[in-house]
Amino acid sequence: MSAEAMQAISSDEQIARGILPSCFADYWGDEERWAAFRKGLRATYISGLDAHLTPDLVDDRADLPNLTVPALVIVGRHDVICGPRWGLELHELIPNSRPTVLEHSGHLGHLEEPQRFDHAVREFVFSPEE
Repeated sequence: MSAEAMQAISSDEQIARGILPSCFADYWGDEERWAAFRKGLRATYISGLDAHLTPDLVDDRADLPNLTVPALVIVGRHDVICGPRWGLELHELIPNSRPTVLEHSGHLGHLEEPQRFDHAVREFVFSPEE
């Protein structure tokens, strides 16, 4: 979406309606469940463009192998923002990482599958270091 199009969207509700469906495994199949979440959402537009209107590139992959703490990589099977493909790449780059795929989630797995998300975090935090 262009900067002009984003600026033309005047309310947080309009932004949420445009973006949220891509964050959930099946937003439209359960839209009523997310109605209160959508209404409470506030959005801030950050262009991410430099002075020449070129998108800023953030790529920290070269630094990931230098991490010295264990990491939990959680992705949703239906996440179009950072799904299984990217989760696997993170897992392969980060030493001592543990991957978890939430099978019935998009980008907001902590909301879609809170029990499974909680279980993965607790298991990670309370398991002995390998």
